[in-house]
Amino acid sequence: MIEQMLKENSGRTLLERREGIAHNRISLRFTDAEIAVIEYRSSQRSTNRSGWIKALVRRHLALKSRVDDGLLNELAPIRMQLLRIGRNLNQAMKAANLRMMDDGDKKIENDLRRIADMRTEISEQIAAVGDAMHGDVSYWKVAD
Repeated sequence: MIEQMLKENSGRTLLERREGIAHNRISLRFTDAEIAVIEYRSSQRSTNRSGWIKALVRRHLALKSRVDDGLLNELAPIRMQLLRIGRNLNQAMKAANLRMMDDGDKKIENDLRRIADMRTEISEQIAAVGDAMHGDVSYWKVAD
């Protein structure tokens, strides 16, 4: 699902944002109901109100901005666990191949195919989470 959303939004022209500290300030006023929605949305993204509003504005200005820190903090451990699972599957595959070579056991071929399929799936998920960490565009998509 992550890959699909990123592919759908990949044709959008993005401008590189200058790195550094933002020096310009804008003051906004919101109703109590709007603040409640902003609070809720920002808490879903594990960020504060101003961080959520800045990310929203930057996305609508088509400036390339990295994913907010809250989402990065949630995605990074997931990606690390997927990488560990991938390494474990690689080790299982090597061990199974050695056993098959040493024993000549052909019964293990089905297990090798299943491990290979799992490795492929894990690799796809690692790539999808990595893409989400680098350009979370689907969250900010709104109707014109």
